[in-house]
Amino acid sequence: MDEKQIHMPDLTARNAIDFCNNSFDFDGIKKVIFDFKYSNTVEPFGMLMVASKLRRLVERYPGIIWCDNHHDKEYAGHMGFFQSWRIDYGKKPGEAWGSNTYIPITELKVRDLRIESYNRNEVVQTTIERKSYELAKVLSQGNNNLKDVLGYSIRELMRNIVEHSTSESFWFAGQYWPSKDKVEIALLDEGVGIAQALGVNPNLNIKNDKDALYLSIEPGISGKAFEYNGVMRGQSNSDWDNSGYGLFVTSKICQHGGDFLICSGKNALSIKGKGHYLYDTDLTGTAIKMTLNTSNLNKFNTFLIDSIVREGEERAKVNSHNSNLTASKVSRMLTTTEDN
Repeated sequence: MDEKQIHMPDLTARNAIDFCNNSFDFDGIKKVIFDFKYSNTVEPFGMLMVASKLRRLVERYPGIIWCDNHHDKEYAGHMGFFQSWRIDYGKKPGEAWGSNTYIPITELKVRDLRIESYNRNEVVQTTIERKSYELAKVLSQGNNNLKDVLGYSIRELMRNIVEHSTSESFWFAGQYWPSKDKVEIALLDEGVGIAQALGVNPNLNIKNDKDALYLSIEPGISGKAFEYNGVMRGQSNSDWDNSGYGLFVTSKICQHGGDFLICSGKNALSIKGKGHYLYDTDLTGTAIKMTLNTSNLNKFNTFLIDSIVREGEERAKVNSHNSNLTASKVSRMLTTTEDN
């Protein structure tokens, strides 16, 4: 076969999950065209995840990947989507700064974060915190409650990548839709993935990516700091020693008025309200989406974060005494908590 054409869907989260689940084999094909004629809805998470898959295809099949019907996709082009997988159209990642309603697709190198922290004589977590609140300010529309919650969440998601993924860089994007009363933040790294990152903790029984996803949102669960045979491993006794809380708190925030999605390896876990759902996919690394309903801004404040952290501390105590924590136990706890 000389040529193959693939019609791209709307770049929504669910479509991105399904798209990445495809096992593309272009051996023996001279030209592959990704046709964006029917891609009308575009969202940050969908762009990040699809672009990651397409980057890998471009690397695996150099010189045969083409794009069509994309020149009228101005929003995706402006956000840096096409350039992020080496198609010469639109803005480059990180180039389109200047709006108070969006954060363009941006690649941030972990090495640059560490250099900045060194130059400022601060730990890298402090550097991450400052950048996180800068991003939150862009999307919070002057609302301090939203800025605090977004800043905290972005900080924890970035920390998770820098401290656990081993990835050299990560991607992020965000969008605020005033007409929809919705704000979305998405981050993606192409590191080792959650199963491998948590797999070094001997207290965890991880059989697959599904297990790893459930365990990752449970408080006090970490591949860096854990107790084993009565000895605490990996703690530095610093102000930032709260490993294993970030994804728990962020996912719980979203349950109060939004939705949370985490993908790694062969599975994706979606949490919305009282429901949690699993999907099949195929992603190298980890991708996370958090969406908040801005019409519920009165719910989002530092008191909410504090109450969730306290809940996490209590659940972490239980987990610390569990020598063999499994995903099924976490799934049951999640369901029980949601049903209360």
